Amino acid sequence: MAHLDIHAKAEIGKSLAGFTLGEKLESFLPYVDQSVDGNKVPWTVYLALENTGVLLYEIQNKNGYRIYFSDPKLEFVFNKQRTLCIIIAGTGYQGEIFEGGIKIGSRIGDIKHPLVLDDTEDVHYLADGAGQFIEGIYFVAGGLELEEDPDSIIEEVRIYNYNLI
Repeated sequence: MAHLDIHAKAEIGKSLAGFTLGEKLESFLPYVDQSVDGNKVPWTVYLALENTGVLLYEIQNKNGYRIYFSDPKLEFVFNKQRTLCIIIAGTGYQGEIFEGGIKIGSRIGDIKHPLVLDDTEDVHYLADGAGQFIEGIYFVAGGLELEEDPDSIIEEVRIYNYNLI
């Protein structure tokens, strides 16, 4: 079983906080202290905000699962086959999220790699030489173009593999 490591370095499209994409939900169950059935409580936003421990939320009709850690702020998204496909980290996660010592709380302008803003979701993706998104990671920081606000603070990072969804 993987173990929570708030200092573990993020690996693009692979791992974050000591957990690896592709792991099964069952390996997370020992951490869970509260479960909610989405067929009985259909809205997750308030549950996640009010969570003070480790909450397992079963999406309606067993369409997937989410686990919310309150401290550090982590969210694990599982598909309906119970496979981890997205890891989200925020406040309290102290690992390096990108090369050069970039962490939650760093300036988005400190990332020494081209970024492109997806203004439909207000997130920053790494970009290749042609300005195309590099899949596997994105950052939440202010929601403005890098040139407009390089001092925006990275509030959240998401590691994902859409092939697992």
